Amino acid sequence: MLVLMGSGENSPAMVTPHQKILKTFGKTAKAHILDTPFGFQENADELTKKISDYFSVNVGYPVSDIQLRNGEADPNAAIAEIDQAQWLFSGPGSPTYALRSWKKSGVDQALLRLLDRGAIVLASAAAMTSGSKVMPVYEMYRAGEDPYWLDGINLLEAATGINAAVVAHYNNMQGGTHDTRFCFIGERRMKVLDAMLPEGVAVLGVDEHTGVAFNLDESTAEIFGKGVLTLRKEGRQVEFQPKTTVSLDEIRQALSEL
Repeated sequence: MLVLMGSGENSPAMVTPHQKILKTFGKTAKAHILDTPFGFQENADELTKKISDYFSVNVGYPVSDIQLRNGEADPNAAIAEIDQAQWLFSGPGSPTYALRSWKKSGVDQALLRLLDRGAIVLASAAAMTSGSKVMPVYEMYRAGEDPYWLDGINLLEAATGINAAVVAHYNNMQGGTHDTRFCFIGERRMKVLDAMLPEGVAVLGVDEHTGVAFNLDESTAEIFGKGVLTLRKEGRQVEFQPKTTVSLDEIRQALSEL
């Protein structure tokens, strides 16, 4: 199972989706959180504890931390733990920091192997690494760099056959007086990015407090949470509503018709 969440991954609203996924493996499952996306932050240890407490107290399943921060942990040890995991969560932080670390260390390949036997739950920044292309949102939104894409680890296409860039926080409205949709960058820059995507690559937009659970055994996608799942290509888009389950064939067909 591959699960992508747009935001709110440690909120009360996501307790039930997390429980539903973890229940498959039971209380004795080898369940881990991978801390890379926020590993550069000075409060990384605090965030790790907060996420661990959420899963043990709110969700009701104990999890252990796999620490992989650039230059601060043995990547071989992290990969060995991932190769024994049944369930793994990774979430907020910087997509490009996580992407760089996972590719350099070989964690990207370990995540692919995990898909064959267990569940990967990726939220916000971590979810954005999973596509064939990755938006460098911090570099664009905070540092003012011109729009561009990076190559992702492409778990999504490997698992589902959907060739897309994943954009979390798709419907963000925090800007108030300015457009912060499409993971804070706004429509102007999103249109530039649309035009830069290679032929055949779409955008998979995941709204805030929203997720999609791709069941790879059953070839289905369950949309859950408060918002919608959006397929976007060259400015055209189709939405999949929450509390619905569709086949992967339906999603791939919708993508081919955009």
